[in-house]
Amino acid sequence: MKSDLDRLMAERGIDAAVVSGKVYGNPIMYYMTNGAKLTQGIVVKPARQPAVLGHYPMERDEAARSGMELVNLGEFNPRALADEAGSPLGGAVLLYQKLFERLGVSGGVAFYGEQDQGMSFALLNALQARTPGLTVISEYDGTIFDIAQLTKDSAEIEQITEVGRKTATAMRIAVEFVQSHRTEDDVMVKEDGSPLTVADVKRKVLHALIELGLEDPGGMIFAIGRDAGVPHSSGHSDDQLRLGETIVFDLFPRQAGGGYFHDMTRTFSLGYARPEIQEIYDQVKFCYDRVVAALQVNELGRSLQELTCDIFEEMGHDTLRTNPQVENGYVHSLGHGVGIELHSRPRLSGGKLNADRLVPGSVFSIEPGLYYPDRGYGVRLEDLWTVDRDGGFHCLTDFPKRLVVPVRT
Repeated sequence: MKSDLDRLMAERGIDAAVVSGKVYGNPIMYYMTNGAKLTQGIVVKPARQPAVLGHYPMERDEAARSGMELVNLGEFNPRALADEAGSPLGGAVLLYQKLFERLGVSGGVAFYGEQDQGMSFALLNALQARTPGLTVISEYDGTIFDIAQLTKDSAEIEQITEVGRKTATAMRIAVEFVQSHRTEDDVMVKEDGSPLTVADVKRKVLHALIELGLEDPGGMIFAIGRDAGVPHSSGHSDDQLRLGETIVFDLFPRQAGGGYFHDMTRTFSLGYARPEIQEIYDQVKFCYDRVVAALQVNELGRSLQELTCDIFEEMGHDTLRTNPQVENGYVHSLGHGVGIELHSRPRLSGGKLNADRLVPGSVFSIEPGLYYPDRGYGVRLEDLWTVDRDGGFHCLTDFPKRLVVPVRT
């Protein structure tokens, strides 16, 4: 949580944390500005002091909605600074220097946010070289914001829960849309007799998400047949919806304009399921239930990945543990944290370097799956879970797990 930032900064010798860049598509800026609809800005968080938002004059009202202490960057006349320095880079250095002087920032300063890597490299090198008393601190993995966002407060969890309710509604709309069509020669068809396609379903879902106040920045997965056996295949637009084929429907929208995500997956088979597909589905469901039953507060995320590999290997499937290049069987990690970023802490993946634990306030996915593209099918089931202050686990995804979707003939 944000309340952990001062402790994390002290542990890492950070005198100030700076977040910059655009707000939309920049999760840490969104996090620090409390979702204010700004275009861009500079957030400075001095150690043991409240964060300050540097904004441009035209966005003063939106900046105020952040609830933060404000500095109007127009006071420094950024255009005149660039002219004085003789280059945009030099102007940017002068702007940061003046902002830091205003806020009393010096010492070790860490920088975060989304920006072109070359531009960031040039700016930070120039800023350090031209600013006496300033040392740029960089973090690669497990930054102070990664760790702070590992846990959510009650307001954040409620937002994720609400996105989950809307996500389930959108998935329900998609299923009912498919069921509203008839079948002809094992193919779902529209009123004009043309096949119902993946693109038709995605279009329906996108409309539903807009009505629900959500957006789909990553592009949903609606993959049928062989594509369902490739975990990150989003599905081909012109693929027809055929009976008896697995459909992996992975829906992970967020609040419109940037904000909190939800992430859920169901696997469907229209009309009926072939015995081999029903068997694989039952095995994935069995694994999901076993993992849920094994959840314990402060559990290492990697131990649940190990449990999943144990279960699937006992069933005769290859896993990442037995074959790092596996393409058939269990080919990915068990889950990941979800918040203002779709993939965050805690990580439910293997490897000795993963020390993430399921602590109170964490929100994470559980998503075992089995994939056999050469056989023309794949199965994944996914819900979001959270841990409350008392160590209790709660599912944030309310949608049934049923393989077969009845259809009209």
